[in-house]
Amino acid sequence: MRRKREVVEGQVYRKLGPSGGFWEVIAIRKDGMGTQHAQLKRSDDPKTLKTLSVSALLDAQQFEIVTES
Repeated sequence: MRRKREVVEGQVYRKLGPSGGFWEVIAIRKDGMGTQHAQLKRSDDPKTLKTLSVSALLDAQQFEIVTES
């Protein structure tokens, strides 16, 4: 059985690739279908927000965790 990592508020992730950047998880929400989504705030521009599926955030080809709470 595969065990998923948990995403919690306060964790910081680094986006891999040319656009890069550090993103902090500020909220976790579920949609009507039960899928979890993480709302992220960019570290160098706090007014920039992004909402992603938690599964996309846990994809090692897109993001890597910087800190754990």
